[in-house]
Amino acid sequence: MKKVKILRHKNNRFLFIDDDLWMWDTPREQKMQKRLSEQAFGDVLVAGYGFGIVTKFLLENPNVVSVVTIEKYSAVLNAVKKFDRLEGKIIVCDFYDLPDNKKFDCIVGDIWQDIDTEFLGEYVRFKKKAKKLLKKDGKILAWGKDFFEYLLKKSQKVH
Repeated sequence: MKKVKILRHKNNRFLFIDDDLWMWDTPREQKMQKRLSEQAFGDVLVAGYGFGIVTKFLLENPNVVSVVTIEKYSAVLNAVKKFDRLEGKIIVCDFYDLPDNKKFDCIVGDIWQDIDTEFLGEYVRFKKKAKKLLKKDGKILAWGKDFFEYLLKKSQKVH
């Protein structure tokens, strides 16, 4: 069982999982998640609920038909429910355990702790799984995607 705690500082919220900072709800984060959600269309799968910021913006996007969010830890949802109403359809399971039979137009990933080289492997793992769940002309969107893709291109040039 994961220990999840949300701390408030002024109007900002910070979510800790097992005493590690995993996500935050700040004006900058809201802006980044809104920008990401504006790129989505059709049937969207979100890996990682967090504070539900991207899910909320996706539900407001007129180009989005449906949103399904996968959250690995029910404790995250229980902690968020103390502050906010949960948004959209949520399934509690591990993203990597999803069967590949349903396809989506867009897949949004935010299941790594930070945008850092340490989490490149997790991004690559997410991307491989997302490709299996994507429709033919689908799109993968992710928190930190540009940074991780830069690292991947850089490592290909070295080899």
